[in-house]
Amino acid sequence: MVTLQEVAILNVDGAIVDEPALLAEWTGLSVRYGAAHAFPLIDPATDATVGSAMWGNALLTASGVTNGFVRGLPRAADDDPVEPAGFDHSLAGVRYGDVEPGHRESRCAVGGRAGPVSVVTAHLTYIGREQRRRQVAALADLAAGLPDPVVVTGDLNATIEADDVAPLTVELSDAFAAAGVGPGDARRHSSGSVAIDHVLVRGVEVAGCRVATEAGDLSDHWPVVADLRLPAGSAAR
Repeated sequence: MVTLQEVAILNVDGAIVDEPALLAEWTGLSVRYGAAHAFPLIDPATDATVGSAMWGNALLTASGVTNGFVRGLPRAADDDPVEPAGFDHSLAGVRYGDVEPGHRESRCAVGGRAGPVSVVTAHLTYIGREQRRRQVAALADLAAGLPDPVVVTGDLNATIEADDVAPLTVELSDAFAAAGVGPGDARRHSSGSVAIDHVLVRGVEVAGCRVATEAGDLSDHWPVVADLRLPAGSAAR
């Protein structure tokens, strides 16, 4: 199973680039895709609008996904501050309504049942801890309602020990920690020198979890690879 974030479907000068479909074709896997954010494509040379795009999250599975879903995650309101007044941040006390729209892009979670496992993947906001905390809480509530075993993955744009990630770590177990790679360990660094990509589980055994730095630099994130196994007595893996 592969879970991906920032997967796009683009229309450029009338030509369609369907990344989810291409990924399914190239891998031979079934794809489930969800996007909650769309935006115009601008030619940087002319400043002309040449098309549009949406980007979201994808699941690639061998067995396909049943009971699939896409769930929008909370967005900040116009009057919400990006960060609280007095906080050490350039946008502390500034309203979301007064900053560029990208600071509160719509975000979503994509999931379903992949064989014997409930799986969800998401990409959370990169700015605004309270906005991210609400998204984490919604993701944790979603995971709580799924049948075991459960795997939640994604770019949370926060470290596992961050306060705003706490609702997820109460509901689920951190796969890195289960594999002996605790919070603060440099082996968790998945985007430069930060550890913001995670695998969280319930009802499965973690045989290993690592960042695949050998994957190269086509992305600004390295993949996180987890070896997960169903409890003894089950033939599935």
